[in-house]
Amino acid sequence: MLRQQSPAYGPMDFLAGDGEMATLIRETDWSAHPFGPSEEWPQSLRSALAICLNSAFPTAIYWGSELRLLYNDAWAPIPGPRHPAALGAPAREVWSDIWSIIEPQFSEVIRSGKGLFLQDHMLPMQRYGYEEETYWSYSFTPLRGEQGNIVGVWNSGSETTGNVLQRRNAEFLVKLNEALRGAGSAQQGMRVALERLGVHLSAARVGLAVPGGTGEAFSSAYEWSAPQSSPQGGDGQPWIGTEAEATLRAGKSLFLNRRAADLDAQSRAYLEARRISNAIFVPWIVGGRLEHALFLHWRRPRAYRVLDVSLVERVLDLVMSWEAREKTLAREAVMAQEIDHRARNMLAILRSTARLIKAESVAEFREKLDERITSLSRTHGLLSRKKWVDVRLREVIEEEFSPYDSDIRERLALSGPCVPLDPNDAQMIAMLVHELTTNAVKHGALRTADGALRLRWKVTSEGVLALFWDERFPEGITPELASPGSGFGTQLLTRIAQDHFGGQIERTLEPGHLRYRITLPRGSWTALAVVPMPQSEAPAPSESARRAVMIVEDEPIISLDLAGMMEHAGYAIFGQFASVSAGLDGTTETLPDIALLDENLGGESSTPLLDHLLAKGVPVVIISGYDGEARTGVPRLSKPISEAELLSTIESL
Repeated sequence: MLRQQSPAYGPMDFLAGDGEMATLIRETDWSAHPFGPSEEWPQSLRSALAICLNSAFPTAIYWGSELRLLYNDAWAPIPGPRHPAALGAPAREVWSDIWSIIEPQFSEVIRSGKGLFLQDHMLPMQRYGYEEETYWSYSFTPLRGEQGNIVGVWNSGSETTGNVLQRRNAEFLVKLNEALRGAGSAQQGMRVALERLGVHLSAARVGLAVPGGTGEAFSSAYEWSAPQSSPQGGDGQPWIGTEAEATLRAGKSLFLNRRAADLDAQSRAYLEARRISNAIFVPWIVGGRLEHALFLHWRRPRAYRVLDVSLVERVLDLVMSWEAREKTLAREAVMAQEIDHRARNMLAILRSTARLIKAESVAEFREKLDERITSLSRTHGLLSRKKWVDVRLREVIEEEFSPYDSDIRERLALSGPCVPLDPNDAQMIAMLVHELTTNAVKHGALRTADGALRLRWKVTSEGVLALFWDERFPEGITPELASPGSGFGTQLLTRIAQDHFGGQIERTLEPGHLRYRITLPRGSWTALAVVPMPQSEAPAPSESARRAVMIVEDEPIISLDLAGMMEHAGYAIFGQFASVSAGLDGTTETLPDIALLDENLGGESSTPLLDHLLAKGVPVVIISGYDGEARTGVPRLSKPISEAELLSTIESL
């Protein structure tokens, strides 16, 4: 095989080649160097150098008593900015930062005449003006001269820092996951993760920042500081530059280096004010918007490492995903509780509706019950389609007329502004409109082909929603107005208008017209009000031997049913209230003998009213659609409740 080489070769061809180092060595004047002119170099050096320069693996030769350096192209990047000055320089000068580590290794190789191999060996180099944690797998092999004596050391090897850090980071993540499994909450897990990340990367400070407005300093949601390091602070301290912040808000990681020549003045002031050399910011983007940023500060200069950023991103993803899962589970628990509450309330409403309906026959009862359940179902369907938000008054009204044929809908005229409704208010208004509509279709103007209905509404300057219901009868037909309070529908209309909305309902009968004017104070939609019962219906406790029961319930049908149960059992009704404030106001001068208290009133806890009544010595029965622990001395009943269960509980008090 050796015969296949080119016949054109000479004694200086050991420097042949077009590589950077072969060219540099050929062009260097070595006559004044301890090596002497290259033409006079010994054959052992020529042979070793020829192999070195033509090797694709990082290779160097330390030659002579001072171990002066010769190396190939693959080895040239290893000393960093010390290249090309390292060519021909003594090893002690080139590697002054790690000489205390490698000098004993050279000495052992030269003394023993045996090679040395080290794998993933840490060498704290200072190639760029600061100490780096670097790892290397390399070998030292003795080189012998023509006389057989050791005249140099052959060195080959490569940097393994990336492999070591990847392996170490993987081990860190495994241990971090184990630690997080023992954390009791996402907040505790966040603190554990920040502390461990800071220790692992030798940071002075680690924190999760929450962005403010553009150009405003981020606030720290969580922060860990190494011993003898103060928190980063925020008020009055400089913030990073606008371009640096824009990079972060764009979803890109940001690395600030105090020694960088192109660092903007504002970011430099940020580092100087905190007495740090470097900082990393890794963004957490949700829906294209910066939600958080995980930052790390270092006091000592540190090179930018992709592996560092990758690890920080993994930790950030881990803790934020965990926090998101915890929030999701919490939301699911609340949703499950709320679904259960709404289901219980709906069952209670249906039960109360069935109990309160008056009918002459089973068929009539079934028809009325079916109508009211269907109405509730339609309203629930509307709320579900609208995701329980952004429901409008016109939509609720149109939903109530949707089951009727086009002939009836054509005789309907609706007019009024766009009025948003709270979901609970939407249900109440739907029941109100349903009762009016049913009466109009069965007994009123819409029962004939020539009758018509006009419904308009407005919101007054005082914030009151006013509904104007006008049934127009054909000529010759006289409308009839039932006596107030004679039926369940009439009672329900009054309860909704007065007890739920704190308003009024007025009915007037004129030739050819049956009109309702319903006023619902807008301010009462969330802070529910109460209209005291007329004295003739609810005598004061001092005027009656019967025990007076206070009913606090925001669902009008359930409240009406509870009142019916109590009156049927021989109790007097102290009053029906639909909010905490109304209950407190209603018990300032007189007190009931016992109170039936809903646990949740329009989204507000009734605990203040419960404490008030208990402090006054009034026995209380909690009635709730939520599952919960009973308070000592306070019975708790879950909706829907039976009359026997309620009366038994009251008698025990």
